[in-house]
Amino acid sequence: MQRGTLWWIAGVGGAATVALVLVALLTSQETTGLVSGVAGAVAGVVGAVAAVLALRAPAVTPTASSDRTVEARGGGVAAGGDINESGGGASSGHRNVSASGRGSVAAGGDINGIDLNRRSS
Repeated sequence: MQRGTLWWIAGVGGAATVALVLVALLTSQETTGLVSGVAGAVAGVVGAVAAVLALRAPAVTPTASSDRTVEARGGGVAAGGDINESGGGASSGHRNVSASGRGSVAAGGDINGIDLNRRSS
């Protein structure tokens, strides 16, 4: 989702919150209850639609043989590599891992054959 869309959603949510507070302060309890009930129903429908759209979006999976560059600068820490359950031992692509600057640490490589389900063998 793009940053502008997220700010728009945050603005609408903030405006709705301010409107509900004003309704609660300026109207009767009956009106406040009706307005908050309708607002809750609308929020539920919007949430359900957002969930369906998120579930229908295509999953983004990285390719197994992609080249990656990881760099740590100015005291940063960086790591590049994969953790694979299967013990195939094959590298999943070229790694360019580097550290520059005082206190920077970088590590690269794959970990193959680890049991991610913590079963003893």
